[in-house]
Amino acid sequence: MKRTLFFAIAFLAFHFSLYTLQAQERFDVSVFGGLNFCQIDGDDAGSYSHLGLRAGVGTSFFFGWDERTPWRMVVELAFSQKGSRIVRDDFQRTISLNYVELPIMMSYTLLDRRLRLAAGVAPAVQVGASVLDYGGEHNAAHEANYKRFDYLPLVASARYLFTDNLGFELRFQTSILSITEQNAHPAYRIVTSNTGSFNRAISAGFSYTF
Repeated sequence: MKRTLFFAIAFLAFHFSLYTLQAQERFDVSVFGGLNFCQIDGDDAGSYSHLGLRAGVGTSFFFGWDERTPWRMVVELAFSQKGSRIVRDDFQRTISLNYVELPIMMSYTLLDRRLRLAAGVAPAVQVGASVLDYGGEHNAAHEANYKRFDYLPLVASARYLFTDNLGFELRFQTSILSITEQNAHPAYRIVTSNTGSFNRAISAGFSYTF
């Protein structure tokens, strides 16, 4: 009885170890950081003149049993600063929006897995809004106009690994639903009836994969 129990425990431990090792090979973990070059469509300005930070952690994993598949799912958790900077002769405003976002993308790898192309969505929750008008005065009413959630931003990225660990990534992201309650100069997305203000950002940064 003891021997049977011993072998049963050893059998389970062995298979658990194999599963753990296999699971470790099925996904990787990375940290990343860089800059966002931002604008807000609908703020009556059109340049990527607002800079923000972007940093976080991510994982990618494949489905099925063949680890050679070029298709992988990418899930990230990131802190991302977005916004806009408007400078005219008679007007000046800086809009800074802080988000915690959860990008979920499908990726395809090329060049012996050095190049990763990915696309998906990046739902985000706004954790801070600051609107400074000329002279550094807070515009509380305008700050309150920004919605708490950016539900469905679209994201596309390209990452290249210089080594097995260090990579460089370019990313484009744009909101599909309005990030404001009201807007004096509304833009639109996809259809003309979908009007409001929309985040848009080009990101560049480095990643390290463990």
